[in-house]
Amino acid sequence: MNRKKVLFIFSSFSFGGAEKMTAAAAVALNKYSPDFKAVMAAPKDSSLNKYSKEKDIETFDFECRGTFTPSGIFSLIKIIRKEKISIIHVKQGKLFWTALFMKIFFPSVKVVLHRTQDTRHKWYSRYHYRFADKVLTVSEAIRKNIINIDGAPEKNVKTLYNGFDFESFTKDTDASDVIKECGLENKMVIGTVGAMVSLEGKGQTYLIDAVAEIRTQYPNLACLLIGDGPGRKEQEKYAEISGAGDIVIFAGYKKNVAKYINVMDIFCLLSCDTEGFGNVNVEAQALAKPVITTNIGGIPETVIANKTALIIKPRDVKALTDAIKKLLEDKNLALNMGIEGKKFVENQFPDKKMVENLSEIYREILQ
Repeated sequence: MNRKKVLFIFSSFSFGGAEKMTAAAAVALNKYSPDFKAVMAAPKDSSLNKYSKEKDIETFDFECRGTFTPSGIFSLIKIIRKEKISIIHVKQGKLFWTALFMKIFFPSVKVVLHRTQDTRHKWYSRYHYRFADKVLTVSEAIRKNIINIDGAPEKNVKTLYNGFDFESFTKDTDASDVIKECGLENKMVIGTVGAMVSLEGKGQTYLIDAVAEIRTQYPNLACLLIGDGPGRKEQEKYAEISGAGDIVIFAGYKKNVAKYINVMDIFCLLSCDTEGFGNVNVEAQALAKPVITTNIGGIPETVIANKTALIIKPRDVKALTDAIKKLLEDKNLALNMGIEGKKFVENQFPDKKMVENLSEIYREILQ
């Protein structure tokens, strides 16, 4: 049986959350779906292009600097015609109209727009939802907002949670070298993973405030921050000024983030403004870590409140310090939250389950 081809397209050179989950979806689709085959189109020297080829995904060079870049348009037409593409699946907002434009040349090709961030499009861009064959969102929070605020047709919008290859993610989690590298022997480690795009970043400064406040009560406390970005130097300076510079470790960007999360006793995701989903919460729970997180965007959908995580308001240092102290002082609570979190994510977010749901959506729009 010939599998229908699904073309995933991306034009960025970075390898952020959306790019990683696009690659993960393509890998999982090829692994589990008997009906659909994923192919990839991404810039020639991009991380996504290289990664896709490493994972044996049929990959094409594609670059589109703007919505209707002529070279990008012609490249896409060529790929669709040559590969007999049935569905275009796009997670990058600036390529939504580019993908929909293909329907002029290929009326039978279906287009799936996939929202991964809870941000607003300009009023004139919101019309693309009306022309898509299906609009997907990574969380219910985004689904409700693009319906209620952006005016997307409710019947055409569906939530599809990200899928994770937990077996691969948890395979290499021996943290002995991380403990040595970061000087974490006999330390109680609280940490987070996230881009440092500004001083506030993903809420790292509030975690620094919290550990600075309670450090005298817990002499063996350490704070591990994984990530990088233009705000890192500001955060490093902030840690020094706050009086926590000697216990806050800035480890930088790490490719194998699992072993760094595994060294943490408590994991925090403290996003302050927007967060479409919160992949790292799922990854931390897969490693049986108790989580402290905020009630922003789709984050609450990645945990079970008071069972696998403590949910607080953003920028609330007092609530954060109280939550940290609660987990540090009640070891059984922290242990049980980790156990329950692992069970929750393995049941809710496996990549095989995501592929089953996505394949059903593809079949529906092709009928």
